[in-house]
Amino acid sequence: MVTDDGTFEADFLVVALGADYDVDATPGLVEGGNEFYSVAGASALRDVLPRFERGAAIIGVTGKTFKCPPAPSETALLLDDYLAARGRREATEISLVMPFGTPIPPSPDTSRAILAAFAERGIKFVKDSLVRALDPGRKVAVLSDGAEMPYELFLGVPVHRVPEVVVESGLAADAYGWVPVNKKTLETNFPGVFAVGDVNGVGTPKAGVFAEGAARVVAAAIIAQLRGGPSPEAYKGAGSCYVEFGHNQVGRVDVDFLSGPKPTGTFQAASEALVREKAQFGASRLERWFGSQP
Repeated sequence: MVTDDGTFEADFLVVALGADYDVDATPGLVEGGNEFYSVAGASALRDVLPRFERGAAIIGVTGKTFKCPPAPSETALLLDDYLAARGRREATEISLVMPFGTPIPPSPDTSRAILAAFAERGIKFVKDSLVRALDPGRKVAVLSDGAEMPYELFLGVPVHRVPEVVVESGLAADAYGWVPVNKKTLETNFPGVFAVGDVNGVGTPKAGVFAEGAARVVAAAIIAQLRGGPSPEAYKGAGSCYVEFGHNQVGRVDVDFLSGPKPTGTFQAASEALVREKAQFGASRLERWFGSQP
């Protein structure tokens, strides 16, 4: 492995470089919209949102693969909360454009709950679509089928891509081809080289809980090889995601992508108790990984 601090050799290599954002892949996004997936983009919205008083807001997904599939739906519901608290909701419209037929495909119950919340709060769900471009001059978003939607506020989920250094290494075929791995072991086509987290193409969502589970499997496999022990259980692609419903309510979906013939998910209805559980989940990871409390 070659770094800016020297060259290193290893018996095992674990690649966990995540996914990068390609905002330039969507014409007009930089000039006429806002992305909220990066820290800088989310921080910039502190100045953007207070200026949005009336008109159409679009939360738009621009690529088929993106981090945290519930996040766009959560954004729509939290934007509804934000505008209602400031007395602007009646003067505004909220639409969500997503490439899925339902908000959370593996869990019909979760999708029904989200769609019911959308209906209750007047949020339009535009399914099976991507935002391909923005026309800042006309203030319209152009969808994958050529349809156009006018907007005053555009919040975009940017196209995700493989980090360039991973492409150059030969682990990935191109910028949009996630690193292929053995679904059970997460080993790449190169012996002793593993890929975990958002950078791989194992078939799970790009979310921290799945990276955490994958890291456990890879760590156990490396320890087993070094000590001559039995191979660990196969990666199951299972994890839990908390879903913000607004109104100080959080739901939870437990999903399993690889154990059975197809992905499945179970839903726990939104509640204040799950707000506390989510906070504890986050605090436990901060303590475990960084030795600090929020």
